[in-house]
Amino acid sequence: MKKANACRLMAWALVVAMPLWFGSCKKGGDDTVTPTTSSVEGSWKISGYKIDPGVDFLGTGQKSTDLLAYFKSLPNGAGNDLVDCLTGTTIIFNSGGKVTGTPGAKCSASTDINPVEDNSTWKLDGTKLTLTSGADVTTYDTAISGNVLKLSGKEQEDFDGDGKDETYTVTLELTKI
Repeated sequence: MKKANACRLMAWALVVAMPLWFGSCKKGGDDTVTPTTSSVEGSWKISGYKIDPGVDFLGTGQKSTDLLAYFKSLPNGAGNDLVDCLTGTTIIFNSGGKVTGTPGAKCSASTDINPVEDNSTWKLDGTKLTLTSGADVTTYDTAISGNVLKLSGKEQEDFDGDGKDETYTVTLELTKI
C-alpha cells in the first residue's frame, strides 16, 4: 500500500510540478513582499518543494514535508534523476508573459519530461500567478522573500490510505539566478 502511495505521489508530483516549472521569482531581502511583474521576470531554478502537513510516505512513522528530500530517499536512488531534473531546470519568465526555459540534463535522460512547454504563458494578478500551457490553466498563491519565489496551491490526495482525500498545501520554491 505504501509503495503504491509513493508511486502515486511521484506521478502526482510530476503533474503538479509541470506548470510550476513555468515560473516565478523573488527579489533580494528577507522580508516577504508583494510580487510584481518585474520581480517575477527573469531566470529561476527550483530550490525547494514542500508539502504541509507532512506525510509518512514510506510508512516509517516519520512525516516528511520536503518532497525533494523524500524523492532522494527512495530506495536504489530511484528519485535522484527526478530531483536532478527538477533542480537543474531553468525557467525564464519573459516580459510580455511568455515562459521559456531549459530542462535539466536529467530530464530527458531519465524522466522524459520537458518542464517548459512551447507557447506557455504567465500572468500575475496581485498575489496570484496564473500559468497557462495549452488547455491547462493553473493559479498559485505567490510570495517573494529575498531572491526566493514561492508558488503555493492546495491539493487533495489520500496519502495515508484511509480512503479519504486529505487537503495539503504544496509549495514550489524558486531561486533567482
